[in-house]
Amino acid sequence: MRASATDTTCVNVIDKDGNMMSATPSGAWIPAVIAGDTGVPLTQRAQAFVLTPGHPNQLAPHKHPRITLTPTLALKDGRPWLAFSTPGGDSQDQTLLQIFLNVADFGMNPQEAVEAPRFNSEAMYSSFDDHSDQSLLLDVEKRIPQAVLDQLQARGHKLAIGSDWSNPTAATMVEYDPATGVICGGADVRGHRYALAW
Repeated sequence: MRASATDTTCVNVIDKDGNMMSATPSGAWIPAVIAGDTGVPLTQRAQAFVLTPGHPNQLAPHKHPRITLTPTLALKDGRPWLAFSTPGGDSQDQTLLQIFLNVADFGMNPQEAVEAPRFNSEAMYSSFDDHSDQSLLLDVEKRIPQAVLDQLQARGHKLAIGSDWSNPTAATMVEYDPATGVICGGADVRGHRYALAW
């Protein structure tokens, strides 16, 4: 089977010995301008720079732009435990924190963690396009209990309530239990994600 990528994706792997790998491949397609005759494609990541004077991510010589890609590994008691990542631009870190807390604090397995309802703040300085932000705006999935939504609004948040599965990310997560050697995986139904074992 052969497939071609048209957007950011993610891959997370744990083998039977607990070796982990997490990757979020992105940005090597359009616009792919080749640097001279080197064969090296230049991607669109430079758009993450801003021209705002004094901004920490201001365009400058010898500087790397802020990047949204955050493949993640987590250890527990110094041993391999979780590998997780997601596509989704500035939403990636928000999603990864939520699914990590779903496992670490709320005792969910990886599949439950990636399927749980999520929110996404739009109040950050965007890495893309016009670098806009929308102060106090939260995109929330409508599966979040109404009592929670009421409390957020009472605290001044503006809510954009989407569908049951409207969060703009689609994570995968794998978990390794060193005591038993059992590996569990979770694949987000919000995107074309799969959990495989072999």
